[in-house]
Amino acid sequence: MEHIYPAFERGRIMKKELLWALRDYSYAALQLQYADYPDGILSGCRICVEDDVLYITPGMIKCSDFIFLITEKEKIGNLPVNCCVSLKFRLKEKEILSDYTRYITEFVFDENMKRQQNELEICRFKLKEGARLRTDYKDFFDIQTEYDTVNLANATWSARGGNTLSKEITDCFARKVMECEVADDKDIRFAYLLLQSKEAVDYTVITDYIYRKAGGKGKSIRMDIEEAFQKLEEILEGIRRGTDPYRRGQIGQGNRMIVLD
Repeated sequence: MEHIYPAFERGRIMKKELLWALRDYSYAALQLQYADYPDGILSGCRICVEDDVLYITPGMIKCSDFIFLITEKEKIGNLPVNCCVSLKFRLKEKEILSDYTRYITEFVFDENMKRQQNELEICRFKLKEGARLRTDYKDFFDIQTEYDTVNLANATWSARGGNTLSKEITDCFARKVMECEVADDKDIRFAYLLLQSKEAVDYTVITDYIYRKAGGKGKSIRMDIEEAFQKLEEILEGIRRGTDPYRRGQIGQGNRMIVLD
């Protein structure tokens, strides 16, 4: 096998063979890195609202087994009102030519909450007429507020081996756990794991954590993304109140008393 890497030095001429090697290496490296990931958001693509205009920040999206780079901040059109809409990334057209493959994509608002094979969801919301869409959350449960709030609970995020909760959701959960003074060490360590990860967290890790918090051991739960979000809401509330089953079980074992007649 022959591997060619160009020498980037002043005065050297980049021959066509070197440009081909550079092209093949950069493209192949990205595709190989995310070969085991399903379609979904890989990084970035945060939602922000400025002067009643919705923007999507730069990021990477895998759709129909191809990785698209969003290199600039994308401005989305007029915000629909008085209806629940899903903001989707859609592969509109794919044309294979002799010299290149041409992809046409778009960000589009859709009242159909179901995704087609060539689509993935960025967020959803239900905006009242005259209201302002917000992305700042007062608390973790606020992410799924029905009206005038960007809802990320159903966003199509990708992790190795399957789709998962968005990076923004898991980071928010982790920060709220760390703010809780009575949080158990295991919850704090899980929060550290979520924040330390540069990408979205493997979904089996999240569901296994949920299962163990419910009192299970060594077995994960099968649940959809929205249900996992709701379970994390319940867990966070239990941590704050000191009523989650996992912690109670630990306290019960630590205070066990044996009485001999």
